[in-house]
Amino acid sequence: MIAKASTISHGANAIRYSVNKEKADIVKANFLPDDISPEAMYGRMMLVQKKFAENINKGRPLGRNVIRIEISPSEEESRDWTMDDWECLSNEFIRVFDSIDLSGKTKRASSKQTNLKGSQYIVALHRDSKSGILHLHIDANRVDMGGKINDSHKIGERAVMAANIINERRGWVQSEEIGIRHRQEISDSCMEILRTMDEFSWQRYEMGLVKRGYKVHLQEKDGGGIYGYSIKRGNSIYKSSVLGIGRNLTPSKIEATWAKLHPQERKSDPAKPVPQQTRTADTIPIIQSSTAPQPVMKHYDIATDEYHSFHVAIPESADNIIRQDCSLEEAHPLAKIEEIQHTALLLFAGYLDAATSLAASSGGGGSDTSCWGRDKDEDELEWARRCARMANSMCKRKRGLHR
Repeated sequence: MIAKASTISHGANAIRYSVNKEKADIVKANFLPDDISPEAMYGRMMLVQKKFAENINKGRPLGRNVIRIEISPSEEESRDWTMDDWECLSNEFIRVFDSIDLSGKTKRASSKQTNLKGSQYIVALHRDSKSGILHLHIDANRVDMGGKINDSHKIGERAVMAANIINERRGWVQSEEIGIRHRQEISDSCMEILRTMDEFSWQRYEMGLVKRGYKVHLQEKDGGGIYGYSIKRGNSIYKSSVLGIGRNLTPSKIEATWAKLHPQERKSDPAKPVPQQTRTADTIPIIQSSTAPQPVMKHYDIATDEYHSFHVAIPESADNIIRQDCSLEEAHPLAKIEEIQHTALLLFAGYLDAATSLAASSGGGGSDTSCWGRDKDEDELEWARRCARMANSMCKRKRGLHR
């Protein structure tokens, strides 16, 4: 199991995302009714903060007023779980999270412990749209019911420590060991792909990884050639420098690694660079002929929060359409045009959950994304237009919402 935590300023939107996401289930509501709207839940949290306003933060409103936690057991660890099992995990996690003393590291007395157990929070169970793996979202008030601020210093580290304590108790895999296993799994896949290649080719190498469900980000030099790459597994990104043995899968050494696996093969000519692309696992790669003009690609690394970043590669013509068609006309007053455009770009690349999260953080009231996806015969330009329209809809302010 792994866990992440951060403090956020868009608490209302985060709670709306947690509760309203497609197929989300409310596991538990603490000091809150579970049959009210997400906006009402957030409103009750703010009433508590207002009640103790004179005693917290020198009377000023908290900029980051909600704690967001994500808890992700592995598929094997949570197999056949009931809702009671998920509630039990959330209760155990909060108890352990509160018990961790970080005052020695932060040199702050307030870091001795948090009091999420004595705070308002909502726990929701989500299903990943692609893998189907279940995970928990917890959105908690920064201020407990007694008016004390839940300390946020090293809060991400607190979450990791809590996860590791529970992993040890339950005999689960430690988060550090999970990272080691994932690196080994990716390294094994890379070596297997190299073994199957009769000559080295960046394009075939990338395609082999995509077919195994990974996302690949190739970094191309201006003068040609690849100077770096990374591989994404789930929400984790691994640079080539941490894969293999002795950095043998880095761009400067990978062809020599291939040659060692094929001692009888004639060493191939240096591979021609391919445009930097990231493909979703279900993308069908298209191999263009050597004479076909390569489209000019635009590349973006879009962060939805401090833990998640998504690489998007898009043809310049499609990117221009998104820039032209995204609009602030009906957006939330606090939304920025860049956030709407980034939502559209994430949709274009197939990152539906990330797009939904980003739209919520920009103040959007959400939109029905069920059955959303690219049509089989839809070209890239029309797909870009639809993504822009959907982003405009997702970032539109929810009617009847007044805060």
